[in-house]
Amino acid sequence: MTAPLYDITNVSKRFRIGSRLSAQGVRTLQAVDGVSLSIMPGETLGLVGESGCGKSTLGRCLSRLYDINEGALVFDGSDISHLSTRQMRPVRRKIQMVFQDPYASLNPRRRVQDLIAEPLRIHLKLSDAQVKDRVAGLLEQVGLLPDHAARYPHEFSGGQRQRIGIARAIALDPKMVILDEPVSALDVSVQAQIVNLLADLQDRLKLTYLFIAHDLSVVRQVSTRIAVMYLGSIVELGDADQIFSQPAHPYTQALISAVPKPIYAGGVARNRIILTGDVPSPINPPSGCRFHTRCPFVQEKCRKERPALLPLLDGRVVACHFPLNTSSAV
Repeated sequence: MTAPLYDITNVSKRFRIGSRLSAQGVRTLQAVDGVSLSIMPGETLGLVGESGCGKSTLGRCLSRLYDINEGALVFDGSDISHLSTRQMRPVRRKIQMVFQDPYASLNPRRRVQDLIAEPLRIHLKLSDAQVKDRVAGLLEQVGLLPDHAARYPHEFSGGQRQRIGIARAIALDPKMVILDEPVSALDVSVQAQIVNLLADLQDRLKLTYLFIAHDLSVVRQVSTRIAVMYLGSIVELGDADQIFSQPAHPYTQALISAVPKPIYAGGVARNRIILTGDVPSPINPPSGCRFHTRCPFVQEKCRKERPALLPLLDGRVVACHFPLNTSSAV
């Protein structure tokens, strides 16, 4: 069997918030809680969940923009969990990130040629002529013109700025790119262009993607497998088609029911599942299963005992004491 490109084991990330001078004092926010994943070479793993569930925090942990509190990160056979800034430098070439807001991630005071050339100068020590040729080639790869290199970020549309971010991410020929909601800030027509660009680059450059998003229709289109996250933990992981056709976790079922489904002649509308209550606070998560406060199938065991992420007969894994009947489609 092929070894995982990225093996994530029991990763947790906590933030200390508040102040000793405040009424509530210093508190701990558990943003990521015991996440384990394996990302295979060449695949696109979709990571989905509601806003605030910890998706972006996990992505930043995997790129080592955040230090983790617990767990292990093994990338390409090497443990990078606690490497220093200097030790991480060669690893940075292999793991790159594309951010949600293409304007906020680009320095508005620098020209595009300087934004893309910076990693080339730091890591590859290229001459000015080589850098100029490389920048022009990268812009063409993402569907922009070489003349665009002399412009500033504010002179581009949102979709063009995201293309610049993608060009910067692939500049060092990485093995893996973490895409943190790369199309959520774009118009629908532009989203399709960016998704097609990412698929084309993956085929040509043999890239591995972690695609973080809350739009399940986009995730289904691009993903090989899907991991569903709720309140800092993975609740279901499996093949994309399998999860969409037969979700095993009630939270996954509710998410999929919210995806618009066109009704053709003779078609059947999808039953919409409305979850009651609010998402619990990651500062004070509920006991037992963290979804039990909103689950329509909750039982007493769910309130007392937290379910482990265990495999089902069909190959996926799910954290639920009473997984749904996987023989029935949603």
